[in-house]
Parts: sequence; structure tokens; C-alpha cells
Amino acid sequence: MARPGKLLVTGCRGQLGCDLVRMLSARYEVEGVDIEEVDICNRDALVSLVNTCHPDVVIHAAAYTDVDGCETNSELAMNVNGEGTRNVAKACREIGARMIYYSTDYVFNGRKDSPYVENDPTSPQTVYGKSKLAGEQAVQEMLKDYAILRIAWVYGRHGKNFVKTMLKLGKERAEAPDSEPLRVVDDQFGNPTWTEDIVRQTEVVIENNLRGIYHATSEREVSWFQFARDIFDLARIEVTVEPCTTGEFPRPAPRPRRSSLENAHLKAAGFNVMRDYREALVEFMKQYAGELGK
Repeated sequence: MARPGKLLVTGCRGQLGCDLVRMLSARYEVEGVDIEEVDICNRDALVSLVNTCHPDVVIHAAAYTDVDGCETNSELAMNVNGEGTRNVAKACREIGARMIYYSTDYVFNGRKDSPYVENDPTSPQTVYGKSKLAGEQAVQEMLKDYAILRIAWVYGRHGKNFVKTMLKLGKERAEAPDSEPLRVVDDQFGNPTWTEDIVRQTEVVIENNLRGIYHATSEREVSWFQFARDIFDLARIEVTVEPCTTGEFPRPAPRPRRSSLENAHLKAAGFNVMRDYREALVEFMKQYAGELGK
């Protein structure tokens, strides 16, 4: 297959979308769209836009990612993550474009005692997970030329994420010595993954015409508690952090106990470029810690 010339990124103003457009523009012609340009739930408008743009590859990063919000707005979640993704796949089929779709660790139930591989049975326990799995199924039903990348615990320079929240809370508590210790869940495990590493892996997938389902997360699992301690350590923020249980912080959507992913298919193909989560976090903090948490 010839090297793709033009890419279309949906959700271009989101946490991942911003870095997709910025980084991939160095090698490709990239057009980004978001809700202001087209609503992916409007099939006719979306098909028209894709026909006009006529990309070689559509990178579908638009999604409703508020896990608790999905639980209380299930119809919206299914429309955006399920039917919206089907609309994108339909538009790709009409012009013969490849499609890259980002899914989630939440398609699994979190009860496995070792990291999930791509062929493990899915069993989402949340509306968010069910809606993203519906998106996976739509892509597989509509297309042959696709790659589904399951990502997890995503953080980056843009949007809301755990790293930015911890930096903000840590600085607030460090400035108030008499404040209560920061309590962070220590019985949920996953793979914190930097958006820029996801973009690099996505480029490898595109360049090598990889097809199918791939896990694309940082190497090595960690708890939220340990992740928080790493953030404060690298940011040199002195704050007391205490472990707590999931049961002490009930949320509308149940959280998986262990949703760690193993990049088995990428490794088998020889194209895994994801690194240890700590190595990625060190680089991220060097670049952006000074401007975050304000």
C-alpha cells in the first residue's frame, strides 16, 4: 500500500486529538474536525464532509469519554460512541479510506488477575465500556481496512486528566500545611499512557498498514496511588498521600479492579513502540509540569 497522503482527525480539539494533529502534521497533510465543524451523530453531514475532504485515513478520536457522565447519560453515550462511530465507518467505506478507532480498557470487566490481551473475551461493566465496544463492533461490521487501538489511563498536555488533577491538588495542599492528606485509590490497576506515545504508536500502525485490534498502552501496570506518588516525586511536590479503597469513594460508574492491557499483537508483529510508563511520565513532566496544575 502506498504511503497515505492525507489524514482526517475527528475530535481534533480533545486531549488526544490535539496531539494527533500537531505531531502527525510533520509528516502528513492533516485536517482536523470537531463538533464545531461536524456532529458525528449526523450521518449525512459527516458523510458529506468526508467525501469533500477525501482522506486516505480517518483517525477517529472523537468520543464521549466522561465515564460517570456516560452512566447517567446512556443514550448520549451510545449515540456518540456507538452510532457516531458507525457513521464514521460508513463514511470511510464510501470513499475507501482506512479507519483508526480508539477504544478502551473498559471493554473488559477488570476481574482478570493478569493483563488483558486482545483476544480475551470482552465484558464491559459500564455504559462507557458498552458504548465503546459498540463502536468496535460497528467498525468491524462496516470495514475490512481498519485498526482498533485500545488505550487506557490517558494523560497529556490538553484536556482533563489524572496528572493535571494531582498536580493541582498537590500544589494546593503543599501551600496549606495543615490540610488533610490526599487520599488516592490503591486497589485499581492499569497502564498510565501519554498521548504523545499513543500518537507515535498510531503512526507506526499507519505506516505499516496494520489491521485488526491492538492494545496500545504504556508498559507495566501501576495503581492510581503509586501513579500519584510518582507524579509528586517528579514534580518535587511535598504532600502526604494515603492509600484508600475503591469502596471509600463510590462513583456512578463501577471501576474495574485491574484493567491492565498487554500489547500482545503489536509485540507479535514487531511494532510495539510503547515504553515503560515511568519513562514516559518523566519526559512528560520535564516538558510540561511547569505549566500544569495551575
